[in-house]
Amino acid sequence: MGRIDFLVTPPRAHRPSTRFGAVIRELRESRGWSQEQLAGHASLNRSYMGEIERAAAMPSLATAEKLAHALEVALSDLILRCETTASA
Repeated sequence: MGRIDFLVTPPRAHRPSTRFGAVIRELRESRGWSQEQLAGHASLNRSYMGEIERAAAMPSLATAEKLAHALEVALSDLILRCETTASA
């Protein structure tokens, strides 16, 4: 019989991206803001901000738009930063 491998790593496409959270953290820190301050500007919960930055949660498009608005960047620019950094 064939071998069954129980420790199969899912393909990369199925893992949540960590770049979005890292980009959010970079933009937040460049403004000298705490997670709590950014959460306040975006009308989000502070603990949810931490989950986003750690890639424990992937925000909806509506939440990403709130973050982009709070950080004063276009949503398309925020997404581009994630794509650019991920391919570098």
